[in-house]
Amino acid sequence: MTHQIFLSIALILSIADTANANVTVDGGFVVVKGKRFLAEVARTSAEHARGLMYRENLKSDRCMFFVYEQDSYHSIWMKNCLISLDVAWVRADGTVLETVENVPPCSPMRGDDCPSYGGSCLSRHFIEFPAGTFKRIGLKTGDKISWELELSNGEYSKGGPPIPNKSSSAKKKKKKAKVS
Repeated sequence: MTHQIFLSIALILSIADTANANVTVDGGFVVVKGKRFLAEVARTSAEHARGLMYRENLKSDRCMFFVYEQDSYHSIWMKNCLISLDVAWVRADGTVLETVENVPPCSPMRGDDCPSYGGSCLSRHFIEFPAGTFKRIGLKTGDKISWELELSNGEYSKGGPPIPNKSSSAKKKKKKAKVS
């Protein structure tokens, strides 16, 4: 009997371990005004609804990219969000159409009565950044945002202007240093 219990536990642990080994997460990076941000991706309805809820912080070099397949009016609300955010709505070509800065969390005391923000124009995607990011980098409507995202379903999403690879940027900086 003890042997059977042990084998059952071992089998359950090996299945759980195998399942965890195959889990892939959507992610990639976003480039805004020459600054590179590591991006988490929300692409399913459940991920769109959850967004950055319950997060106690978001590092200054991070963001969440909300992927949609078609243009729509994508407003947001801050229910269950614990941090303030800057949000940019973009076209499929990466053009920033709308921004909202320092969007505050919605108090749990309000229940479902939280205000909506943005989404006043047709956009393909929106991206949430830590509050203060837009002021720090000078992002405004009309600017371009680029992204390269790898999705767990095997798809790859790339948008905005071409992103110079890091090695070519490093070579340009070295050349400038030699010329000076």
